[in-house]
Amino acid sequence: MLNKKEIRSLEREFGFRLQKKLGQNFLIDDNIKDKLLNAADFKIDDIVLEIGSGLGQLTADIASSVKKVIAVEYDKKLFSILRSALKDNRNILLVHEDFLKFDLKSFLRDDEKLKIFSNLPYYVSTPIILKLFAHVRYIDCAYLTLQKEVALRLTAKPGSKEYGSLSLYAEYHCMVERLFDISRNSFYPVPKVDSTTVLMKMKEGADDRKIDKNDLFELIRAAFSTRRKTLINSLLAREYKKLSRSELSDILKKVDIPLNSRAETLCLTDFIKIYESIRKR
Repeated sequence: MLNKKEIRSLEREFGFRLQKKLGQNFLIDDNIKDKLLNAADFKIDDIVLEIGSGLGQLTADIASSVKKVIAVEYDKKLFSILRSALKDNRNILLVHEDFLKFDLKSFLRDDEKLKIFSNLPYYVSTPIILKLFAHVRYIDCAYLTLQKEVALRLTAKPGSKEYGSLSLYAEYHCMVERLFDISRNSFYPVPKVDSTTVLMKMKEGADDRKIDKNDLFELIRAAFSTRRKTLINSLLAREYKKLSRSELSDILKKVDIPLNSRAETLCLTDFIKIYESIRKR
């Protein structure tokens, strides 16, 4: 595990500065490193995709216990450091690419699935999570270290202030477990917020349901567009499918949902009932 002094030395050697705004905050705490690796409990036949390998703080350790690591890093100078540091590791495939443009399935056989491991950059964590959900059929699970606020949103329950569309996207695709919190002081440069590590275990067949995910999530996004309004008023404000107040009232009555309900009080099953009722109209 590189310490603060060694990271600064690399900055001078390779002529760059780590940028907090790009989520370039690297782990410097050996105890947390061990905690992360123990929690992941990787097996010898696993294929691990590491998103944002950075300085390779954990990459070689992961590679020592799995079949293959696909290490994706977008920053050109960080990638040069990785290539130099990990050149002797035969089971590490280094990929210089933006993960949001990365083709997950191109590195897998039909019978293989990925395990994801990442300390996600704060500014792009939600787009990356949504990409994982879009490729859920290729993923077994994901161990993600996130801004604590994002972790709370992923695991939130109806009625809480953190509960929203991201909570429902997560419930649809996976089971999420908060594993442990990590102090901001475990990273260099020190970020402004603390982190939380979560395990996302993907649900088998999440993409095989007889549901148009795009339609369902369009409904959910519209429902949460104005949190202080009732569900009906939120959908009217977004002109959701051009449905009238009377039509929306009839739809909610058919599925036994009170007309004054707000989006944050409804569970995933409720939204699926509403979606199916609308589809049958």
